[in-house]
Amino acid sequence: MTRYKNQQPDVLQTIVIGILKAIWWILTLPFKGIRFGKVRTGLSVDERNYITSKRLEIEKMLNTENQIELKHAVMEADKLADYALKTQGYSGETFADRLRSAQSSLNPNLYNEIWQGHKIRNQIAHETEYRIGNSELKDAVYKLLKYLKAI
Repeated sequence: MTRYKNQQPDVLQTIVIGILKAIWWILTLPFKGIRFGKVRTGLSVDERNYITSKRLEIEKMLNTENQIELKHAVMEADKLADYALKTQGYSGETFADRLRSAQSSLNPNLYNEIWQGHKIRNQIAHETEYRIGNSELKDAVYKLLKYLKAI
């Protein structure tokens, strides 16, 4: 019996162990994204309905040339995108952290557009002398809403 202690597994044992590990990985795959009871990228029907209704409200806000209302639309779109990231279970203290956490699951172009929209939001919120045109404000909102439509 002691001679089996140091014996290496043969090829057949290695293959069987590999197959069993693969089966285990496939069986546990649906549960790997669970975080605090929610699937990482999944949204409930209620959450999707909430996001859709808020997105439609924000789209209505774009039917103006009033810069204050357009800036408000940027802020609301950014807030809603952050809500969607949180709801999907992406980790992070801030919007930027959550967006970085979501980077691997987003299309690179969409990821960059969300960043661009968020940067405009930050400039509006933190730079009192920041000047921006209405078309740039609308573009920032569209970039953020593009993500919300994609989920």
